[in-house]
Amino acid sequence: MKASKIIISFSVGLFLLAGVFAFINGWIPTPPKDTHPPCDQLPTVAEATAALENHEQFAKEIEKLGEGIEVEVGKPCKNDQERGLVLVRYDSKPERDAINKLLSRSEGFGVPVHLEKR
Repeated sequence: MKASKIIISFSVGLFLLAGVFAFINGWIPTPPKDTHPPCDQLPTVAEATAALENHEQFAKEIEKLGEGIEVEVGKPCKNDQERGLVLVRYDSKPERDAINKLLSRSEGFGVPVHLEKR
């Protein structure tokens, strides 16, 4: 009886250690933690729409990065539908990586951009 408790404890400990090791090395995927500025700091929907219209070519460039990518004005604040930002929806991690790479090399839209996985 005592030997079986030791074996079970050792097995559980080994399993937990393997899980921590896998997580640290990135073998267990975790969803990205995207945030946007607080709602009271976001531009109005009209400002976000104008920014998207003024940077239409850049939005098309982003959409060309993948079949599942869409760029539109988003309203992330449930309590204030007058606040908006540029919302980029994507389907896969490679699409997200390509979007991030392009955004980091550009001046952006002049308003906050929020990435959202479908």
